[in-house]
Amino acid sequence: MKITEKHTGFRFLPYGVFKGNELICIFPLFQKQVHGINVLLSPPPVQSVIPYLGFIMGRRYDTAKQSKKESMLKAVAGHLEDEFAALAPNYLAITQVPEFIDVRQFLREGYDARIHFSYVIDLDPPLSAIWDGFSSTLRTKLRKVEKSGYRFEKSTDLSVFHAAVAERFSDPDMNIPMISRSYFEDLFRAYPDELGLYYLYDGDGAVTGVQATQEYKAFTLWMGAPKMTAMPGNEFLQWLLLGQAKERGYRKMENVGANNENLNLFKSKFNPSLTLFLELSRQDLFGRVARWAYSTIASKGPVKRKVLSYIE
Repeated sequence: MKITEKHTGFRFLPYGVFKGNELICIFPLFQKQVHGINVLLSPPPVQSVIPYLGFIMGRRYDTAKQSKKESMLKAVAGHLEDEFAALAPNYLAITQVPEFIDVRQFLREGYDARIHFSYVIDLDPPLSAIWDGFSSTLRTKLRKVEKSGYRFEKSTDLSVFHAAVAERFSDPDMNIPMISRSYFEDLFRAYPDELGLYYLYDGDGAVTGVQATQEYKAFTLWMGAPKMTAMPGNEFLQWLLLGQAKERGYRKMENVGANNENLNLFKSKFNPSLTLFLELSRQDLFGRVARWAYSTIASKGPVKRKVLSYIE
């Protein structure tokens, strides 16, 4: 969170909600005043490439009976509303982790809710069964790479990865600002065991696939590069990472990006399931004007990096 604060320019506000002496919820928030607009986000801006965050309930919540869960959520929502009133944001957006769907307290307070999706592959079945679930086109591509020869390695060299990501994010059609290389460097330095960077090389030593991962309770395919050669390197790299995740005992592999229609055809060939996560937002008149300005002006061409680039 502090690394993200440093590179986004948003102020990190770590909150905790207590019941007596018991911490029942934590809530990382990020705040910034831009052009007179007070913005409050969790997760922070899109250039932080954090897909979701929001408030996180304590361990006791998961095992509690439903009546207890609802009383805890009511208490949390009440405390958060008091703090939001003090912070007085013009624009507030909270994107919860997947499968946390009980946001009724916030809906009652007039928040808007948007549904987002992510892909998840169940790693419990045998590897052969997972393979059989792939599309026939994908299986053919994977066999082709295997026959042609390849080299797979985990690396600490960010140069190729960042160059590929920079090319994608510099596209004028993408309404998000560029991610700095120093941000990635700080993250990988801080979390060498939880973040991974993998390259796939063809028989001649050329890079054909790039993938950054998050490896914690779930194995997450976090950020990848666009197609780099005629060979289906990214597909084969993801297949290798799936096998690695299963061998290491992960129960599922998440492949973020299900909300991007341009990526759906590629990702769906691996036969994933859909999981959903919710975004809650609220804005006053100034926040609505800022959102309108971004959608109609700031996301167009070279202006996109200068005006309100923190609002999706």
